[in-house]
Amino acid sequence: MLRPILAASLVLVATAALADSKSDCLDSKDHDLRIKGCSALLQRNPKDVIAYNNRGDAYGLKGDLDRAISDYGKAIELNPNYAPAYNGRARAYTGKGDYVHAVADVTRAGELASKPRPWPAVVKAAPPKAPAKAKEVANSVPATPAKVPAAEKSAAAPPKPPVAEKPVEGAWPPWVQGTLAN
Repeated sequence: MLRPILAASLVLVATAALADSKSDCLDSKDHDLRIKGCSALLQRNPKDVIAYNNRGDAYGLKGDLDRAISDYGKAIELNPNYAPAYNGRARAYTGKGDYVHAVADVTRAGELASKPRPWPAVVKAAPPKAPAKAKEVANSVPATPAKVPAAEKSAAAPPKPPVAEKPVEGAWPPWVQGTLAN
């Protein structure tokens, strides 16, 4: 009976320690605590790219640029498409005065960063639909032309019927284009 209780308490303590390490690594303002939390996470999972990046940030903020560069390099080695690690390593290189490497890393981070997709120039909404009851009333009442003085008739141009615009090619996903075309 005592053995299962002891095992459960050990699991709870280990889970609490893991949660503390994770929050320390991700959220701590204290650089030493952040380094300690990230190091604990990396002992459990040596392929944690975010922990390497966060520990590199903490080392960089402490002024230990060589360790920061090492951690950013390890994060890049594990995930070559992780732009924040390139940015962090560029900051560390800049702190050391190595601008050649810094520019290369900033350039690579810019290439990896997702670029926002531009919206189409003009997208007009469809006119609101009239309720069904209003349509019935409009159909049952005969239309009578309004009397307009002759001077106003020549000045006012007749209104043009609305023209449906085709969607810009490639501006919307294919499933939306199909509904817009109808």
